[in-house]
Amino acid sequence: MTNRVALVTGASRGIGERIAAYFAAEGYDLVLIARDGAKLSDVAEGLRHTHGVSVRWSAVDVCAFDAARAEVEGHIAAYGRLDVLVNSAGIFRFGTSAMTLDDFDALLATNVKAVHNLCAACRPALERSDRAHIFNISSITGVEAFAPVGGYGASKFALVGYGLALTKELLRSNIKVTTLCPDVVDTDMAAGSGLASEQMIAPDDMCRAIDFVLSLSPAAVLDQLVIKCRTMVERANVRG
Repeated sequence: MTNRVALVTGASRGIGERIAAYFAAEGYDLVLIARDGAKLSDVAEGLRHTHGVSVRWSAVDVCAFDAARAEVEGHIAAYGRLDVLVNSAGIFRFGTSAMTLDDFDALLATNVKAVHNLCAACRPALERSDRAHIFNISSITGVEAFAPVGGYGASKFALVGYGLALTKELLRSNIKVTTLCPDVVDTDMAAGSGLASEQMIAPDDMCRAIDFVLSLSPAAVLDQLVIKCRTMVERANVRG
């Protein structure tokens, strides 16, 4: 019997890297996607050595839609199956009304269109799994508006809406979809948040959230999970 297989984008660092390690520890074989080939190679070798799982990887930009799709389909064919897709790759830009169209296009391409492209590419293999799941990593900005990051929030709101619709569409194919919406997570992307490490959501909390969702019975559907940051909630209470 072959191992279950998980595909993780943005796997060279941050949330994606930590989620890849979680699935490796659970005995999943992996497909890892990220732009940084050198870092991704190190991550893949470390997971092979530590957990004894098979790891296939490609250094490809998820916004190179045709190339990314071809790489993913090749890896799935090599394994002969796919059970979990984690769309973790994403970018961040500040700005709302003053944001340039180029930055807005980049946000939508990476945070929304690339997710759609890989969901479509992976669907046939996921439909063959006995218990398939798609996890899309959105943000608290996908459910709550913040003045300085309207462009980023627009991309994450779009991802939430896409994920909720995808949940309803794919249930008939026995594929569950969960959109995770964390507040500030302790990764490189949060370097400008002004929060200390202990004030941010721990990256492992994302893995715990995924573990919880996967532990639910086949009858349970959790289409969206918001993970708030205590410090930010406390600040909002003070302002209120």
